[in-house]
Amino acid sequence: MKETALNEKERSVEELLSENEVLKAENKAAKERIAALCALQRTVQALTSELNLEPLLKNILRSAIEMVDASAGSLLLLDPATDELVFEVTEDDRGKALQGQRMAKGKGIAGWVVANRRPLIVNDVDKCHGDREMPINYRTGSLICVPLLAEGKVIGALEILNKQSGESFTDDDLDILTALAAQSATAIRNARLYRDLREERDRTVALGEEARKRLARDLHDGPAQLLSAIIMSVQFAKEILTRTPEKMDKLRAELEELEPLATKALHQVRTMLFDLYPAVLETRGLTSALESYVERLRLSNDFTVSLEVEDFSERLDARAEAAIFSIVQEAVSNARKHAHPSHLELGIARHDGNLVVTIRDDGQGFDPAQLDNSHDWCESLGLFNMRERARMLNGEFSIESAVGQGTLVKLIVPLQAGGGMDSGEREG
Repeated sequence: MKETALNEKERSVEELLSENEVLKAENKAAKERIAALCALQRTVQALTSELNLEPLLKNILRSAIEMVDASAGSLLLLDPATDELVFEVTEDDRGKALQGQRMAKGKGIAGWVVANRRPLIVNDVDKCHGDREMPINYRTGSLICVPLLAEGKVIGALEILNKQSGESFTDDDLDILTALAAQSATAIRNARLYRDLREERDRTVALGEEARKRLARDLHDGPAQLLSAIIMSVQFAKEILTRTPEKMDKLRAELEELEPLATKALHQVRTMLFDLYPAVLETRGLTSALESYVERLRLSNDFTVSLEVEDFSERLDARAEAAIFSIVQEAVSNARKHAHPSHLELGIARHDGNLVVTIRDDGQGFDPAQLDNSHDWCESLGLFNMRERARMLNGEFSIESAVGQGTLVKLIVPLQAGGGMDSGEREG
């Protein structure tokens, strides 16, 4: 009896010790997981504050490697234009050869993860029969790959290699990386939006600078020259009055020449003011603004101009009207400078729920392929401006031309997308 009781007591102690070891291990694992989650929180806070894409991608990959105590890794982003995965960042000298390389979306482990939108752990990569992703001289024992998902769309993958300890990746590692990938994808999306906004800002600044230069040139070559001539004529008239009052006939002739110069300068200034901000566009709408614009063109150019309006008289959203009017101005300006037409025809019509605006000239024409192949933005800012404004309106913009056969510029804007409204709705 004593021996049996002793054996039971020894077993009880052994069980308690065993349970204690299990509890210690579970406690250690819980602490490690809490530490990992705290590290994840700090990492996410750091990532969301970084808006520049290149350092953000590097920080994401470095953080992922550190959080699961891995040796190397890579971050791949999906190029929607080609549906290929691009190695954007790698964290290992031997993996540098991969940076910038592309592969099909379904190729390799990362390709499978992106195509299936599911994470994957491979703890014996050498036995995996998928296409090899790392350089041939890089030994990959274990691998964990998670998709980058932003707003329900897969944008890439995060691939981490080889634990420092030589152990296999675990489900805990997968959970941590999946959580990191979700936050990282949002940060990448925000960084891309920030980059696009910066590029848009730079384009807007460039357009504004070009507009200021063009205005300066027009002021110098137009009103400034006329005003200089007027001042010289006034000074000459004063000299006549002072020195030879008997030459009144000559003075009268000078004054008669002075009046048309002043009238022409005033017309040029008013035309520039109209081009910069046509008040009639705001008060009476697009059709009236185009009619006023055509009248001014007829007074100041050596080619004939006509305007045809078909089944359209209502008001549009103010932004849409301003964008359409600017496109017409830019197209006419290009025709005046480069095509040297004898006749220019403007058209505006309603057709199948769209507003169709056309600018046709009978000038010398050109090869549109030269524009598509041009990379000199300084010479094509006007064209870029027209296309950007059309895009803002969800419209279609096109140019048809051939050498010696004139040019047709066409803009098609959905009236609903353009915010069509009549004047009563606008005022109400």
